[in-house]
Amino acid sequence: MSPPDILDNFDFDELPEWSGEGEIVAKFYAVMEAEVAAARLRSEGIHCFLANSVSQSIVPHIQGIIRLHTRPEDAAEAREILQEAAIETDEPLARKNSGVGAVILMAVIIGLVLAWLLVQSMD
Repeated sequence: MSPPDILDNFDFDELPEWSGEGEIVAKFYAVMEAEVAAARLRSEGIHCFLANSVSQSIVPHIQGIIRLHTRPEDAAEAREILQEAAIETDEPLARKNSGVGAVILMAVIIGLVLAWLLVQSMD
């Protein structure tokens, strides 16, 4: 198995002319999240590559930023695709019955039973 190239699986004989000016469209802390985003862009036909993904796997305890680069002319479309794929996590989902009341009731019942057992053992 050959080590991954910084340009991932591109079959370039030479670096593309835009490689020095690739635009950063997203930044990630997790390698897996960055790989999924890059795969999403590739599935839409947008050429992209990840920078710093190898260093993150070599020294995983140091929190690094993985950058997702695309061609400058594809940057707007790439950002739009990534935005569409984003999961809304700003507000937690409201649950009708979260079960907190049931847990409190069980704790009170267990406390009463333990108190009754303690009184019974002292007799």
